Amino acid sequence: MAAVAVAAVGFGAGAASAQGLGGGDFYLKGFGGWTIPQNENFDLTDKATGTKLPVSSGFDYDTGYILGIAGGYKLNPNVGLELEYAYRNANADLKNYDSRGDVSSNAIMANAIYTFQGMGPNGAFKPYLGAGLGAADINAAESNAAKLSAGFNFAYQVITGVGYDISPNVTLNGEVRYFGIADETIDNSDFKAKTPYNTFDALVGVTYHF
Repeated sequence: MAAVAVAAVGFGAGAASAQGLGGGDFYLKGFGGWTIPQNENFDLTDKATGTKLPVSSGFDYDTGYILGIAGGYKLNPNVGLELEYAYRNANADLKNYDSRGDVSSNAIMANAIYTFQGMGPNGAFKPYLGAGLGAADINAAESNAAKLSAGFNFAYQVITGVGYDISPNVTLNGEVRYFGIADETIDNSDFKAKTPYNTFDALVGVTYHF
């Protein structure tokens, strides 16, 4: 969470010092789309004895969905800072244990976005690149096993996309992301395991500029 706090301080300082832009500097963005978690292998450990179970396991994911919202501020026509919340959810099999359920994640991210010069008619198409740091959790609800979960841990993402200005205040966005959480210890009262969480995301969204 320290990364989010530091970014938030920088966000406030930049907003106080930035010059006004035509059409407004603040923006709100909503987005959704597909998330493709990467399959992971891990060993389950009995918490009472500290011994690994004899059969290894892991999550074998289906494609899922992502929903999110962000609020940002344009420091200048090219550079913006934003705070974001995103929720990811995908069905998954717990390998070798005949258990199926869903794995979800809540992420709070601070992003920096660089928007390139507009292209096409009236410069309406605007490619952009971005990166974010923050924190995210994992929650796994398996059908034949007690819930496995992990608290918030360091998370990161890289972003590339293109916006299309349909009016001075409204932009349509299409983008792809790579999102990751550092190794998490997921556990319940009986078992624990250590696993990363990595996804590829394909998103569409709408941004409103104030």
